[in-house]
Amino acid sequence: MIPPAVVAEVRRLLAEGRLSQRQIARRTGVSRGTVGAIASGRRHRGQPPRDTPPGGYPQGKPARCPGCGALVQMPCLACWLRNRRGGK
Repeated sequence: MIPPAVVAEVRRLLAEGRLSQRQIARRTGVSRGTVGAIASGRRHRGQPPRDTPPGGYPQGKPARCPGCGALVQMPCLACWLRNRRGGK
């Protein structure tokens, strides 16, 4: 996920109109595609993702997942995705 400060910087540089999207991408450290998506409004509208895992995104120290046994940051995204799709 791109930090909000970087998105704000990309928007500011786009609004100035002095740099190309390629130059903005180099300056901010994001891809040209991301700059284009921000410019067109397809990305970073300030809305949270539509579907997030219960408990939020993984963070903290890795631990063994009780569902699959993998060493992951909890909650285990692999188990969450597998359960969402109805797989085993």
